[in-house]
Amino acid sequence: MGQNRWRLPASIMGIFLILCCWRTLSAASGSLLAESSFYPRLVRIAQGPARANGHILASTNGQIFESDDEGRSFFSLSTVPAAPGGKFRCCETLFEMPKDVGTLHAGTLLFAGTYDAGTDPAIEIFTSTDEGHHWTYNATPVSGRGEKGAGGLWEPEFLVARDQALVMFWSDETFVCCSQKLQKIRTFDGASWKDRSDVVASTSERDRPGMIVVRELPTGLYFMTYEICGDPANGCAVFYRTSRDGWNYGNASFLGKRIETADGKFFEHAPANIWAPSALSPNGVIVVIGQVLHNRDGSVAGDNGRVLFVNPLLDGSGPWQTVRAPVEVPNSYDNYCPNYSSALLSIDGGAGLLELASDYRALEKCATYFGSKSWTEMTKGR
Repeated sequence: MGQNRWRLPASIMGIFLILCCWRTLSAASGSLLAESSFYPRLVRIAQGPARANGHILASTNGQIFESDDEGRSFFSLSTVPAAPGGKFRCCETLFEMPKDVGTLHAGTLLFAGTYDAGTDPAIEIFTSTDEGHHWTYNATPVSGRGEKGAGGLWEPEFLVARDQALVMFWSDETFVCCSQKLQKIRTFDGASWKDRSDVVASTSERDRPGMIVVRELPTGLYFMTYEICGDPANGCAVFYRTSRDGWNYGNASFLGKRIETADGKFFEHAPANIWAPSALSPNGVIVVIGQVLHNRDGSVAGDNGRVLFVNPLLDGSGPWQTVRAPVEVPNSYDNYCPNYSSALLSIDGGAGLLELASDYRALEKCATYFGSKSWTEMTKGR
C-alpha cells in the first residue's frame, strides 16, 4: 500500500461510522446490569442456607452478581479468580450442585469456563461453598491442543446424571476429524474425571456443532440444545436431542432434530433452554432462545430478537410456538454480543420469566441487560 492514501475528513468519517454501525448502538430493552459484559448465566440458589435460598446469581465473564428480589435488581457480589499462571478467556457456566457427588456437596456452586493455562487452552472449574462470595480452584478436567496441536476448548456445561455422576460437556476444536465436536466427561467422586467421549461428532469435516445447554425435565428426560454450523442448508441452526439418563444421547454422528415453528421459523446461533412452569400447560413448557430468528426461506424474520420458542410437549417433539421475550434485542445479528447465548430463569413461582441478554451499549462496548415478563405479557396478542 502506498503512503498517500485518500482519507475522509474526520467529521464525515464520524457520520459514516454512525450510519454504518447504527445497529451496534441499538440497546436492548430492560435494565443495564452495571459493570457487566457478555455471555450471561443465571442460577437460583436452592440448596443453601435459609438466608440465601431463593436468591438469584448471575454471571458475565467471571463477574458474579446477586439478586434478592426475583431479578428486579442486582448488585455486584464477587469475581471468580484465575489459577496461578492462568487467564480467563470466555464462555462460562454457573451451576449449583443439586445433590452430593463425592467431595462436591449439595449447594456447592460451580463456575467453569475457558482459560489460558500457559500456552494451552483449558477448561477450569472453581467452586464456592458460601453462595458465590468466595471462589476456590477445583479442577481442570480437560486441557491442551490435542491431535491438531491447535484449537480451543469452549463452552462447558454441567448436569448430574441418573447414575449420580457429575457430567461436563464442552465444545472441542482439537481433533483432526472436524472443525469442532461436542464431548463429555464425568466424575463420580468429585475429583477424578474419566470416560471422555463424543456427544455430537459429524461425519462431515466442515460441520461445527457447539454450545451445549442441557436441562433435566420434570419427566426425568434430559433435553439438550446446540447449534450445527457448516452446512449451508442449516446455516448455524439450533438442534436438540434427548437422553433418559443424562449420559447417553444416541449415536454421536446423528445431528439431532432442528427446532422450528409450524410455519418454518428457526433460530440460528448460541441457543439456550430451560423448563419453566407456565400458564400455557399444566406440565409447564420447554423454552428455547437463539440469537437470530429466520423465516423458512432463510431470511431474517420481522420479530427477530423479540421472541422465544416454547413447547408444551416435554420431549421437544412437534412444532414450537413463539412468545414475547422478556428482553428484546431487535437488531440481533451474527456477532459475539447482541442476544448472544442469553440466559433464562423462571421467577415469581412460575408466573413469569427473567432474561439476561447482551447488546452493545456503545461502539465496541458489550454489556448485559436484564428484564422480566409475566406469562400474560409474553403471550399477549399471540
